[in-house]
Amino acid sequence: MRSAFVIALALVAVLLTTGSTGQPPSETLRGSLAGEEVRLTTPGEGIEPKGLVIWFHGQGGNVNDRIDGPWLDALRREGYAIASSNFHAQSWGNPASTRDADLLVDWAEEKTGLPVTLWVSGSMGGSVSLNALIHGVKAPNCWYGVKPAIALTEMDEVPGGPGFIFKAFAGQVPPDRNPVANVASLPVSVRYRIVASRGDQWVIFKENAGPLSSGLRERGADVTQLIVEGFHDDPSHFNARDLVAYADSCLDEAPQEDSAQAG
Repeated sequence: MRSAFVIALALVAVLLTTGSTGQPPSETLRGSLAGEEVRLTTPGEGIEPKGLVIWFHGQGGNVNDRIDGPWLDALRREGYAIASSNFHAQSWGNPASTRDADLLVDWAEEKTGLPVTLWVSGSMGGSVSLNALIHGVKAPNCWYGVKPAIALTEMDEVPGGPGFIFKAFAGQVPPDRNPVANVASLPVSVRYRIVASRGDQWVIFKENAGPLSSGLRERGADVTQLIVEGFHDDPSHFNARDLVAYADSCLDEAPQEDSAQAG
């Protein structure tokens, strides 16, 4: 899917210092795609990125969410460029957020000259990213979902979740926009890694990460899990070493034809 939206760019490069770590300062390019803020952070001036990552923020996040924090910045320090969007804020994977993903992928690939290696998502970002895959946005080699919140009709424990979801869809969630009910439409050419805790009190494992993993495996997809501990915001979810290792494993993989798509 390629959106017909007009892309209006207003770009400014911003240098972000990294303190006394010895790492070169990153370089951030900012812009606007169809009215949504976007950013692209690269390893540093004059440094060619070795891969391109797209980040999908969670509920309450925005274009800057976690990008400059230690978890995602670990990717930047290891040579990756990271692109993100505001994704219509609390969009929960609505059609507007899918258009945002489509535009962001094209823009980031154009700016870096690289294909997207990896999509990384957090909580609500699981729905945004998986709905983008379900609805035809160009797929990456790999997807890395942290505490993926994908059962949109089962979000009663998420503070504010049901209200944000109702607003995002102007009513009930359409059947084709509830990712947990559409695992059969996800591309099996993509490799998947799921990071989740059975102790998550908001995004219940057996309603979200569990059926995502089992549903993909039943269709022959390459799925791995990192089971962590604690509640929804437990720091164990944000394992920088695991994230970087997985990203590195996805480099130079050419996406295959999705022969099992209808399986």
